[in-house]
Amino acid sequence: MKSRRRLGRVLFFGVLVAAAFALVAFARRGPRRSLGVPSRTPTGGAALAEDARATLASNDAAAVASIVEDARRYPVRVWSFEHARYELRIEDAAMTTALDAILERSGADLVVNGGFFDPEGKPVGLAISEGAVLSRLGKNLSGGVLASDGARAELFAAEGFVLPEGAKFAIQCRPRLVVAGDANVKSDDGKRAERTALCTRDAGRVIDVVIVRGSDDGESPGPSLFALARHLADAGCESALNLDGGPSTGVAWREADGVKLLAPRGPVRHVVAFHERR
Repeated sequence: MKSRRRLGRVLFFGVLVAAAFALVAFARRGPRRSLGVPSRTPTGGAALAEDARATLASNDAAAVASIVEDARRYPVRVWSFEHARYELRIEDAAMTTALDAILERSGADLVVNGGFFDPEGKPVGLAISEGAVLSRLGKNLSGGVLASDGARAELFAAEGFVLPEGAKFAIQCRPRLVVAGDANVKSDDGKRAERTALCTRDAGRVIDVVIVRGSDDGESPGPSLFALARHLADAGCESALNLDGGPSTGVAWREADGVKLLAPRGPVRHVVAFHERR
C-alpha cells in the first residue's frame, strides 16, 4: 500500500513538472498566427526584434523588423501570404495614388505598387495577370521575372526568360535582390530610396510583401538596395525581387477595423493584388 502511495505521489509531481515546462515553452513561443492574413503593422521606428531572420520568417503575419544603415534605422513592414490561400493578380492603378480605392474596387486583401512605367504612364516590363499579357517582356530592362502557376512562385533572370508552362501571373522588375538564398546586390551604389519587394519562402509557397520607407530621424528616404538585399537574405528569403520604389512605394490592406493605407508619393500604373481564394 505504501509503495502504491509513493508511486502515486511521484506520478503526480511528474505531471506538475511537465505542465510547468509546457507553460514556460508556450509563453516563450507566443501564440501562432496565420501566415495568410494581411498584417496589422505597428507604427513607429523601433525594431521589434534584433534577429531579422526570426522576425521575417516567423509565423507572425504582423512581423516588423528594421534595417540599420549609415547609423539610421529603417522600419521594415512585412505581410506574408500562403500561396495556397491567396491568388496574385495585377490591377491597373490608372496612374493614381489612391491604392485604398483600388483595394475596395478589386475586392483584394492587399495591394502593393508593382513594376516600372515610362513618363507617359505605360508599363515597362512583363506583366501577366490571370493568364492575360498586360505588358511585354522588357528585353532592355534586365532584372528578373517573378512568375506563378497559382501554387508556387519562382524568380527567374530576365535574360533568356521563357514563360513557364501554366504560369498565370508574372511581373518583371529589377534588380533581383536575393537569388538562391544569397544577396544578389554586391555593392552600395550610394542611392537611398523607399523600397518595395516581393520575397519567396518555402519553395515559393509563401510570398512576403516587404515595404521600407524613410528612416526614423526623417533624414533619409530609405535604405540602399545593397542593405535591403542583405537584410532579406539574412531574414530567410529564398528569392526576392525589387519592385518600383522611391515615390511609387505604397500599400493598402484590410484590417478588422477597416482599410489601411500607406500611400505612394507619386501615381503608379500597376499594383500587385492578393486575393483570398473562395
